[in-house]
Amino acid sequence: MKSLERDFEKFKAGPLLPTQDRLHATLSSNGKIYLNKKLYRVLQKPAAVALYYSRERDVIAVEPANPRFPQSFPVLECRMGYRIGAGPFVGHFHIRTKNTVRFVRPDMTDSGALLLDLRNTVNVTERRSSRNGK
Repeated sequence: MKSLERDFEKFKAGPLLPTQDRLHATLSSNGKIYLNKKLYRVLQKPAAVALYYSRERDVIAVEPANPRFPQSFPVLECRMGYRIGAGPFVGHFHIRTKNTVRFVRPDMTDSGALLLDLRNTVNVTERRSSRNGK
């Protein structure tokens, strides 16, 4: 089979499984990390998390943490899952996304930390509410 011309890019994320059947995490442009219910359960349902960043690997690590520690970020339940208000974290490390991005393969370490690879994301179309048909 002949390979495609150089001006084509292969879509590496593949098809989407239903949200409840996959580990799903996103990062919004304003610094909110969203976890679906399945990923939250795999992370052991933490009330708070510690956030780490590897500049070399461009990976965010999320680890369950004691909510009483001042550096812990609370995990809040939202409509379809859980969110972490990570604005100060992404600002400190200059992590920028133009749109909300979905992490293609959220991964768990043997010690129970979640790894989110910023080099392995796809853009997510944000739904806008329409007002007066506009």
